[in-house]
Amino acid sequence: MAKATKAAKKTTAKINKVRVRMYRAGTGDCFLLQFKAGNTVKCNMMIDCGCILGGKKEFEPWIKDIKKETKGIIDILVVTHEHADHINGFKSCSALYDAFTFKKVWFAWTEDDDDTANDLRRNHSSLKMALQVATTQLNGLVTDKYYDSIFADEFQSALMVEAKEHFINSLSQLNSLNLNDLPAASGNVPSMVELFREFKVIKDHTEVECLSPGDLLKGPTLPELPGMRVFVLGPPKDTSLLDLTEEEGENFEKREHASSRDIAFAFAAAVTGNTIGTDFLPFEAEYELGNESPGVKKEYEQGNDWRKIDMDWLFTAGSLALRYEGSINNTSLALAFQFEESERVLLFPGDAEFGNWKSWHDGLEWTVKVDGKNKKVDATYLLNNTVFYKIGHHCSHNGSAARLGVDLMTHEDLAAMAPLNFNKIQTGWLNTMPNDLLCAKLIAKTKGKFFFSGDRDQIMPNIKTDRVTVKKTHEATLNDLNKKFDDQVFIDCEVEG
Repeated sequence: MAKATKAAKKTTAKINKVRVRMYRAGTGDCFLLQFKAGNTVKCNMMIDCGCILGGKKEFEPWIKDIKKETKGIIDILVVTHEHADHINGFKSCSALYDAFTFKKVWFAWTEDDDDTANDLRRNHSSLKMALQVATTQLNGLVTDKYYDSIFADEFQSALMVEAKEHFINSLSQLNSLNLNDLPAASGNVPSMVELFREFKVIKDHTEVECLSPGDLLKGPTLPELPGMRVFVLGPPKDTSLLDLTEEEGENFEKREHASSRDIAFAFAAAVTGNTIGTDFLPFEAEYELGNESPGVKKEYEQGNDWRKIDMDWLFTAGSLALRYEGSINNTSLALAFQFEESERVLLFPGDAEFGNWKSWHDGLEWTVKVDGKNKKVDATYLLNNTVFYKIGHHCSHNGSAARLGVDLMTHEDLAAMAPLNFNKIQTGWLNTMPNDLLCAKLIAKTKGKFFFSGDRDQIMPNIKTDRVTVKKTHEATLNDLNKKFDDQVFIDCEVEG
């Protein structure tokens, strides 16, 4: 009887710390969260597994380490959204993941089987198909030297060709965020649930939950995490907010120059001499007209022959790609994990852009018990209590809200992790990653408790620009905390409850 009582107490011991492990082969998200009561791991949670430009050789060391730490048993898998830099590891290594047991998988409400979610996926699928067709056709023009021939007699023809090829390369990079070769299920628009069955992650025994903003998981509804609460912040149910990627005065001002992987030229001008050679914008401004895209989408999703790919198509493809990419980022499942007793919060927003962040403050409230009394709380309360922040969208200018996000992170114990690595990154992403204003502010707020997945000797010179100040003591702390992981495939830290 005494043994049974002792065992019962052990199963109800509350979680009082979380070890957060970030895998670091490239730019993309893959996290292992181990929720502990004392030194006992009560729950193994994975959040995403992806890396842009990553393949099986990048993911295998991550998966090997995760299996070692968890014995291949994942209590909860969180899949934030469908971009390749968050899920392509599951596709590339489905045979390895087949040996894992995923007890429960969390998706956003956008993957549910209801009319709103199905319509949203159908629209996204149409946009994705249009981008895939456009990218294939435009790259074919480059291969066939189409622009070389039509500009052959023009003044500065080489520059004109280079401009077109720069645009097409940027379009291709955005399109690479999509796993375009995934199979559809029985002719319908596939949900992520169906795709993760293809990845051999979801099996007959796996419990699948699609979460909505305003959900609060705790107690009996969250037996895996005793002593914790999970607040679901986004994505918004107001689908108009999915297209809201930024808002004047609400985001961090864009970089003055693109980031550079060559430290010696971190602040070199993007345009030099007679060459275009710029990664400052994914598309030059004159290509972002925007209004033609729905018509283009409709024409090409119906499978009509293209009358011709010329300037008119270029005037629409860039805007279409940018809007689609931002819309998918805004479907990110954004979660706040809170210790019940201390009220300290770990915030994981996926790649949420401004529309997602804004929606958190649009009437979302939860009732929780604090000191034995019911208390209504909101997003401001959660942000004020945040002690760990997984930086959204790889430190881009609009992946973290300013006034409605970072400015509200006022806890003295704040720490931050940035899944950003210049060794695996699209060149077009260097125009916004890392945002110097955002990173400098977070380094100051965390007093240097700031972790990079990539080489900080490459990244830090792109943060310490002329328009920011980073204290030497904070940078020294940052270097000391990061350098112990220089030879590891991960960086981790422990968050006390």
